[in-house]
Amino acid sequence: MRDVVREATAHGEILMGSRNTTGIRKETRGGKPHWVIDFRFTNKNGERVRFRRDASVQLQNAALVEAKRFMARAAETGSVEEDAAGDEKPACVTFDVFVKGAFETQFMPSFRPATRFRYRALLRQSLFAFFGPKALDEIGPSEIRSFAATLQQRGVQTKGPVTLVRTVLRTAHESGHLDELPQFPRGLAKTSKKVPDAPSAAEFEVMLSATGWLGLAIMLAGLAGMRSGEVRALEVRDVDLDGHRILLRRALSEDESLTPKSGDERVIPLVPELEERLREAVRSKLPKARVVLDDNGETPRRQKVLYSFKKFLKAAGVKERSYHSLRHHFITELVRRGAGLEAVRMLAGHSKLEMTQRYAHATGDDLKAAIGKLGK
Repeated sequence: MRDVVREATAHGEILMGSRNTTGIRKETRGGKPHWVIDFRFTNKNGERVRFRRDASVQLQNAALVEAKRFMARAAETGSVEEDAAGDEKPACVTFDVFVKGAFETQFMPSFRPATRFRYRALLRQSLFAFFGPKALDEIGPSEIRSFAATLQQRGVQTKGPVTLVRTVLRTAHESGHLDELPQFPRGLAKTSKKVPDAPSAAEFEVMLSATGWLGLAIMLAGLAGMRSGEVRALEVRDVDLDGHRILLRRALSEDESLTPKSGDERVIPLVPELEERLREAVRSKLPKARVVLDDNGETPRRQKVLYSFKKFLKAAGVKERSYHSLRHHFITELVRRGAGLEAVRMLAGHSKLEMTQRYAHATGDDLKAAIGKLGK
């Protein structure tokens, strides 16, 4: 076999050396990293041989799963060949077995905490009930369409659950649990083109009258475009008052501090009214102290920020909106006042310009003004 190199070593169990017990390693070729499966085992003739080949999928988790599969087969049969003579091909695992096993242990840890929380909720709410007992290779376009139809009948948006089905099947294929990835039906998980709902200028002025920690949280979202997790993770050392800017380095995801959602840090210049509020908020605090603290001196949870914001809006007689709508207002106002889209993208921390363009929507007045240019 071409992938196996004979090596004169002592007989024994699978041996990969004291420095690498995973069965994989990373090589650099032409300046690019490559994941390689590399381990030793005893073959059917009692000889020590080395198995080495590039991982089928060039992702670390997928390479680890593939290596583990080859190593287990080598230990049991003395061969890494799939479907050896006289062996029947094992039945494909079911959806729930794969998700509760390999997906949960190998792939789920790579997602952000908030994503893991959302995925587990979707699995409990709909995916296990529909796909649970089905073998992975039985899930095709018709089954996926039927799943989407049941969601629509219940009035549930299809994008999130259908996208998760795609993610599960893709990872099953990458890890060798699914031989062939099914063709995914088009149009079931389209990116929404709905115009993001943003407060009007008059509504935002009312919101700016909020006091205390909530007032500061509203300013950071509406005047700096920060997400809820970024607001709650902001520390005193991230506020550069001499440079009149915020150095946005981290965000909370289910109360775990991570890099911002885009994966990149960014700089946000301060407008005077926000800078004035921040000077008061950071006074006498240690560098690693959180800037936004509730009345108990604790970092407010995401749900508390949203609840307090909606409670304030109701008391002020303003239409109920999400806390995230403040970020929509920030982006919309920048574009409306003539800021370039690339600058707005960087300030907002969007990974793609298309996302900025969707947030920077045209209002009815903008459209009338555009048409007005055609007249005399």
